[in-house]
Amino acid sequence: MTTINLKDFYYWYTQDQLIEVSDEVAEVFKADARYEMAYQRRLSRHKAQYSLDCDDGIEYSACLHEPTPQELLERMKKTF
Repeated sequence: MTTINLKDFYYWYTQDQLIEVSDEVAEVFKADARYEMAYQRRLSRHKAQYSLDCDDGIEYSACLHEPTPQELLERMKKTF
């Protein structure tokens, strides 16, 4: 059994919270942390930046929202 600190893995823990988990679970947590660090390192090395105004529809889909029932009723009244 391995003792891990949940504060290291979950941002919403503000104080140390130590729990005892099996070795397999601890290894999964550590592997995930290593993967996230490697991903951030790749992003910074390759200067990957994402822009919403590259005309591929990302900005449009990000701005869409589901209409409220009130908006749907108003649309129906306008058509009749």
